[in-house]
Amino acid sequence: MHVVLIIICTFAMACASSPPPADDTRAPDSTAAAPAQSLEPLWAMRACERASFGEPVAIALDFGGTVYVADASPPRVVSYAQETQRCIEFQPPDDSPAFRPSDVAVRGFFVYAVDEPDRALLRWDASGSWRDVLVNFEDLDTPGRRISPFGLDVDASTGRVAVTDVENHQILVFDTYLDVDVAFGHYGAHPGQLDTPRGVSFTPRGELLVADSRNARVQFFSDAGTFRRAIPDGNGASPMRQPRNAVAGEDGRVWVADPAARHVFEFAPDGVLTRSIVPPGNARFEPTDVAVTRSGRLYVTDAATQTLYAFAISPTEEP
Repeated sequence: MHVVLIIICTFAMACASSPPPADDTRAPDSTAAAPAQSLEPLWAMRACERASFGEPVAIALDFGGTVYVADASPPRVVSYAQETQRCIEFQPPDDSPAFRPSDVAVRGFFVYAVDEPDRALLRWDASGSWRDVLVNFEDLDTPGRRISPFGLDVDASTGRVAVTDVENHQILVFDTYLDVDVAFGHYGAHPGQLDTPRGVSFTPRGELLVADSRNARVQFFSDAGTFRRAIPDGNGASPMRQPRNAVAGEDGRVWVADPAARHVFEFAPDGVLTRSIVPPGNARFEPTDVAVTRSGRLYVTDAATQTLYAFAISPTEEP
């Protein structure tokens, strides 16, 4: 049975600085970055009564305000209901000894996660009870082509599922019957091409927003995979280094979690960088995912300090 745990909230403490991740060999683009803004969090959570986050890597929100976190170490999915301030640790999936979630999504009464080592799309109900394996990506392999799922989102309106395939530099979009409806993307640095896409999200306008990690940018595509635009647009330097995930608000603003740059970047609807967010006193900040609410709350997972942050921002509704 799943375990109900009481939340213990604590604010992030100052941490010593450390060098950028070893796989990031590019020099920082300081000329492109807006001044870092130290934004005081509303709250910062590291631990439940009997469990502490080890490596929170992804986050999802439902319409009721419940937060779902994919924790890679120890591997698990945890939910946090803000109204009751209680936490549920989800049942471990059956027959998945190497389970390690790389991303999480929610739609209706169901919670989904990508199991990166076992290459599977998993499902629970929102109470934390294990349900089933929805997709075994091994079944989609072809000779010489191995699917490597990583990022995930589920369209709240249509139920379509989008998954990033990092090794093949593509995005897979599944219909409601979990058949591949669209597959797009190939390796490269030109507009519309991808290099190790780690994150994907459906925007309120029905587009797909992709964190094109090793191209240090995010890109927008139609729901059919047609390239729309990129941030940055290629005419200027990028403040990003290896973005892991991105999300768009209803007003068109975009937030990007970039653990290699140690910032959350906020962009205006036209793609102009408006601010770089860092929690005060957290020199080790490694944001792995972001989520926003219409009412103006920004949630961030920080793998380096094992923290879930909540920040107050301006509301994201369309004016």
